Amino acid sequence: MELYIDGLKEQRKPSRRKILFAVLAVLLASGITIGYIVYTHFYSMNHLPKGNWFQSSASPNQAYNLNLYRVNKGGGTNSPSVRGELTTVATGERKNIYWGYEEERAKIEWQDKYHVSINNNVLDVRTDIYDGRRE
Repeated sequence: MELYIDGLKEQRKPSRRKILFAVLAVLLASGITIGYIVYTHFYSMNHLPKGNWFQSSASPNQAYNLNLYRVNKGGGTNSPSVRGELTTVATGERKNIYWGYEEERAKIEWQDKYHVSINNNVLDVRTDIYDGRRE
C-alpha cells in the first residue's frame, strides 16, 4: 500500500562535497583578509605613519624633492623612525622611498640627478626603496 502526501518532499542532508566547499570558501576568505592586513601593516610602504617634517633636499637638476619626516609612534615603547617621501616636481607625484627604522636623524647627499644617499643607503629615486623593517 502506497501513501501519497501532498506538499511534503523528502529533505536531503547536505552532501559532503557542499560542506567541504563551504568550509574551503570560509578559510580562503579568512586567509585573504589576514594576508591583506599583515601586508599593509608590515610590508607596504604606502601605509606608513605621516610623522613630522624635519628636513628637505632638492635633486641637483631640481626634478625631485625629498622630504624627511620623523615618526614617533607609541611614545616611549617604540624607537623613532625616519620616513622619506619623494616628490616628482613635474607631476606632483609622491611616493615613499625610505623607511629608516629606529633612526632619529638623517643625512641626505645627492650623488647625481637620480641617486641619493640617505644615512649611507644609496637609492636610485626612479626605482629603489629602502625599508629598514626588512633587514
